[in-house]
Amino acid sequence: MLAKLSFLLLFICIACVLFIAFTEKDLRPKENVISAQATVGTNGRSFSSIRLIIEPFCNATLLAWIVTSYAGDPSVRSALRRAYTNEELQALGIRRVFLLGTLDDNAERKSRVSQNALLDESRRFDDILQGDFLDTYKNLTHKHLMGLRWAVNNCKHLQYIMKMDDDIVVNMYGILDKLHDTVHKDSLIGYALKNMIPVRETANKWYVSRAEYSGSIYPDFVSGWMYIVHSKAARRLTNYAESSNKYFWIDDVFVTGILRQALNIKIQDIGELYTTDYRYLECCIKGRKNSLKCEFLVGPNGGDVELQVKFQEFAKFCHTNCSVRTKTNFVSKTCVVAYKEPSLQAGAVQIDTVNIL
Repeated sequence: MLAKLSFLLLFICIACVLFIAFTEKDLRPKENVISAQATVGTNGRSFSSIRLIIEPFCNATLLAWIVTSYAGDPSVRSALRRAYTNEELQALGIRRVFLLGTLDDNAERKSRVSQNALLDESRRFDDILQGDFLDTYKNLTHKHLMGLRWAVNNCKHLQYIMKMDDDIVVNMYGILDKLHDTVHKDSLIGYALKNMIPVRETANKWYVSRAEYSGSIYPDFVSGWMYIVHSKAARRLTNYAESSNKYFWIDDVFVTGILRQALNIKIQDIGELYTTDYRYLECCIKGRKNSLKCEFLVGPNGGDVELQVKFQEFAKFCHTNCSVRTKTNFVSKTCVVAYKEPSLQAGAVQIDTVNIL
């Protein structure tokens, strides 16, 4: 009888333990489930433990402009420096830095860019932020968060951070006009992407395994081409990234999707200000002769680094000398192109060459 009673008590205890375990699992906060879909970072390194090889000073009073750039391609950095000089940016209260990783021996041979060359570039322009990790696609998230963390920790009077890829063309004057009326403290602003699904084809450059991301759909996020975030929201993102120790290599999905959703930071969609075809920007430039502004503020360079310089010259002239286009005269309506829409999910510029009609 005693043996039967002991067995019954043991069975009841086991049942209670299982019930509590399953109940806690069901009651777990949704944001923790979402963030858990991203795996731990490369080699288990936390973002705060990454050593900075080159770290510039920050004197931004308005906006920190962080630009992801491949260390082995200085031509795009050169174009951005010529389009928006450090002197002009300083007068506007803007501090621009280029986010780089390191090159291994093979990458140095292919690009003909050595670490000594990067150190010399830093001495000349004082706008390089370099982390001690390889400059690869899989480390884009390290690069992205390195830039955000540098900005919130080093720019004392900072209000906003603008993250951009170096092959993206931007009308900075138009962006500044939109800034104060659009960006709120608990939101980020950019080209919103919704209902995007992970690429599961192993041959695809952007293939994501279920071990890397187990979900069937990404949270809403903004394109890494260019977005703006208030400094307070950026600090929340970096703090959460470090404390959660999660990692997902597609940086815009991770930072502006997974982390943003976990913190309930809102998205303000300004997708109408973006074009995914660089030829619309070329049509905008042609509108200068008729003193017409462009409805687009952001777009790809299409492989032409000089488009950055030409578009800046147009934007600066038209900021005070051109009139706003009417809807019937939008570039998107008057510059006709036959073209297939590229995917922005990975922030990749993929444009096929098609002649303008």
